Amino acid sequence: MTDANVSGLAKELRSRGIDCETFHKLLQSNERSEVKIKDPEIIKFLRRQDKKITLITLDTELSEYCRIDGIPCIRVQDLVADYIKRSTD
Repeated sequence: MTDANVSGLAKELRSRGIDCETFHKLLQSNERSEVKIKDPEIIKFLRRQDKKITLITLDTELSEYCRIDGIPCIRVQDLVADYIKRSTD
């Protein structure tokens, strides 16, 4: 699941055969990312899921909430930093 900041990534991942939706699609059944969904609503939604959903986000605070709750989360900045570190070693 992607947050609004990287919602375009969901479409690209789906085109590559990866099951991925935006949180707007999962929470509101639409892709209108201009409607703000607050972090507590996202965490509450993720807690209620039977299967683990991984959140992909640019939001540091939201990723911290996920870490505290044990919710799988990929923070894009961490991926970029790790990639750069590996490529310069």
